[in-house]
Amino acid sequence: MAPTATVDKPEVVSTSKKGDASLHPLDELTPDEHETTVRAVKEKWPSCWFKYVQRKEPSKDVLAPWLDGKSIAKPPRVAEVCFIIPQTTEIHMCDYVFATGTLENHLLAETGAKAPLDIKMLEKYEERILEAPEVATALEELGLPRDTKVCADPWIYGADSEGEEPTYMQFLMYLRPPGAGSDPDSFHYAYPLPFVPVVDILLDQIVRIDWVFTGDDADGMKRTWKDRFDVSHYRANEYMPHLQEGYVARSDLKPLVVEQPDGASFTVRGREIQWQKWQMRISWNWREGLVLHDVRYDGRSTFYRLSVSEMTVPYGDPRPPLHRKQAFDLGDAGAGVTANSLDLGCDCLGRIHYFDGDVALSDGQILRQKNVVCLHEQDMGIGMKHTNYRTNRPFVTRNRQLVLQTIITVANYEYIFMWYFDQAGAIHFETRATGVLSVSAIDDGKISPYGNVVAPGVLGTNHQHIFCLRIHPRVDGDGNTLIYEESKAMPFATAEDKAVNPFGTGYVVEKTKLAHEAFADLDATKNRTFKIVNPKVTNGVSQRNVGFKLHIPATQLLLAHPDSVAAKRAAFAQHHVWVTRHRDGDYWAAGKWTNQSNGKAGGVGDMVKNRASTDNEDIVVWAVFGLTHNPRVEDFPIMPVENTMLSLKPADFFERNPAMDVPVSMQAINRSVLHEVSASAPAPASAPCCR
Repeated sequence: MAPTATVDKPEVVSTSKKGDASLHPLDELTPDEHETTVRAVKEKWPSCWFKYVQRKEPSKDVLAPWLDGKSIAKPPRVAEVCFIIPQTTEIHMCDYVFATGTLENHLLAETGAKAPLDIKMLEKYEERILEAPEVATALEELGLPRDTKVCADPWIYGADSEGEEPTYMQFLMYLRPPGAGSDPDSFHYAYPLPFVPVVDILLDQIVRIDWVFTGDDADGMKRTWKDRFDVSHYRANEYMPHLQEGYVARSDLKPLVVEQPDGASFTVRGREIQWQKWQMRISWNWREGLVLHDVRYDGRSTFYRLSVSEMTVPYGDPRPPLHRKQAFDLGDAGAGVTANSLDLGCDCLGRIHYFDGDVALSDGQILRQKNVVCLHEQDMGIGMKHTNYRTNRPFVTRNRQLVLQTIITVANYEYIFMWYFDQAGAIHFETRATGVLSVSAIDDGKISPYGNVVAPGVLGTNHQHIFCLRIHPRVDGDGNTLIYEESKAMPFATAEDKAVNPFGTGYVVEKTKLAHEAFADLDATKNRTFKIVNPKVTNGVSQRNVGFKLHIPATQLLLAHPDSVAAKRAAFAQHHVWVTRHRDGDYWAAGKWTNQSNGKAGGVGDMVKNRASTDNEDIVVWAVFGLTHNPRVEDFPIMPVENTMLSLKPADFFERNPAMDVPVSMQAINRSVLHEVSASAPAPASAPCCR
């Protein structure tokens, strides 16, 4: 994890314990509130090591009526805290209530739970690894000088047993590139080393060195090098322009400038956003990063809460110790903690508004994260078009979308998370994976079934990225139901069949209600699609329940065997859709404690065992999709983005296309220029789209 932020001591602006009465219940902690909370915890537990300090989300039964404007008291401000006591297995959680100035609800995590990693811990052990005599001895065993300069990437340890293990961290090792090695931006991933130091956090020491197999399929699980591990075939593969030998930037790329001369069409008040007919509020926390709340269209409620709940990244090399490589990037590291500070003109283009998102460091200081969310508009091409062939008169509008974007860096990988809101009432969530492959060493000239050789001696391992989106609907109010629809051909066998389907062309849509907590999967052969409906509200045109259709990409699910520990840790990744009854605090698809979880951490797989009613109830839908990434040479050194998108589209929610009032596309506004026309010449005043 490499935070792109600065660390400041919280500025105390007030000594009041009750907090600022003007704050919204979903606003993050102020510096004063943060300082007050940290001070109270330290007074009781002086040696505490903080994992997070953040605003606690009010219960829905308290917050929702207040959001609806009902005359009830504003939910109180409460901070939630998680901390450990170093050199113990204890994970503590408690709340600080600002109205009373008291610590309440002190709990200890269940036995065996492991707290997430944090920045200070990673920095501490990375520095220690680089100087460790055990690492020098391992280098010597490889036939390299003991003082060889190396790099160490911290990695979550994972799990391969259902038994309890010590709190471990492991490191993937690389040579520091020769020549450019003194430059901190030099690319060490082209120089993997075949050993993995394992650190026991409680013992505060390296407890062993695990050796990595570097052969091919025929070699199996045996060491293929004897007196010396050959590194002579490694080659520099730099990505930064100043390090690429002979780098010359393309000269045939003209500027493409995004301009909005009259400003942006959105308005922002604190954390509240209004754009077109959309209204929503955002918040930020250490684990989920960006969260969307109280999403409404033209005053009508659609979704109470939207967030990325979890993602798991299991690797497909079965040879120890790489068989343990399975990250849960939100639960293990945190999307909030690993967020990038976005740069104007680089990560987002156009008229940009930024939001900050502070989190806590282990000593209680604030990690000031500037510009972690960018808000802007973009043109996504044609929104709708029809040409009347009788008059040859076209009707065309552009597809303007509002974008909320955040980017996280989890060691080698980057994930770009983008929420889109369009003018036709739909919401889209896109993930873009980029960054650097997690690689291992392979003997020169060999290939492997577990990945692809992406550079000399460098194996890009097969792996998956499986995301889980947590969707808490409030479609036209409380009390929603999840259904799925299947398009089925009408029978065409008997005389009775042919009486209603005389030419064999008919098909119908069959609906199935998920009336209890359960899971379901996509089925492209039946065009199975899922809808969230409000059974109490009927569309005046279709006479069907209002709803939103859930468009999930039909991507591959978890490949790990269902009996494996890897699969038990990520039960959510075994099905495309889950539905549960809302319970306050049930936010985590793979359970609250994912670090070294062994299938006992809870999560959505356990939630559905309750079999509670989900018909006309306060439900949560968990949507699962991802990427099965079998690397290409072209993915190295930096991977071009791999995209996947999920959509929530209104389905009989409106009584006509809600975008019919979007202005038609006009050249007088768009100001496009013919390529053959000089840039200084005036653009045509009109075009067919605006006749």
